[in-house]
Amino acid sequence: MTTYIGAVFNNGFVARLLDLSLRVNTSEDEDFEHEIARLCRSMRRTGSASWALPLATAAATVDLVAEALASSLRTRLPAGFEERLTLAARGRPVQEYLSDAASAIRKLDVVTVPGYGELAMAPWEARLAFPEVIDFKYWVETDEFEKLDACLSAGFDSMHPGECASRATALIAQAQEALLLFPDPNILRSMLSQSIPWVSSNVLWEIVRMGNEHLAELHGISGR
Repeated sequence: MTTYIGAVFNNGFVARLLDLSLRVNTSEDEDFEHEIARLCRSMRRTGSASWALPLATAAATVDLVAEALASSLRTRLPAGFEERLTLAARGRPVQEYLSDAASAIRKLDVVTVPGYGELAMAPWEARLAFPEVIDFKYWVETDEFEKLDACLSAGFDSMHPGECASRATALIAQAQEALLLFPDPNILRSMLSQSIPWVSSNVLWEIVRMGNEHLAELHGISGR
């Protein structure tokens, strides 16, 4: 199979779907339908992802993979793909597995996806939702300064000026989003601590405060 066509199978949405299936197969606590719901929820919460790959198109891609398995293309699939697919299907016929996955995605395209109170945020979702918060780890955990506000201030200074418009603003927004999604400090910890071990409501509030101070003082951007 031509390399760039093979990417349909080995990268992107289909590959992520198989990754989640394989994760479920090695966990007693997860359910495949829940992971599909989380995948759809993650795509919906990001406008650029929904624009580039609507859920209906994602479902159609999975259907096309099933059709390829029933056609002469099967002999030209990328090496290792069918083995991964068989493991993901966990004993079920692979075309049935793909058909059920596509149907579940189409269903979620027309109904409200579960909220975080109904279906907890998985660690992989948190890594997608809060990458800048995760990457700010050094400045939260460093012992280079005695006080947290000095650490955070140094972190924002490290982005200044070239990355303030992209990374600093994203960091502030992600910290604030986490606080709004999970206003209860205990729930915030339970949802995010696997991906962000240092996370707490207090630290996130300090990131928002110090970030806004940096933008106001050095960029003239006031929150008022």
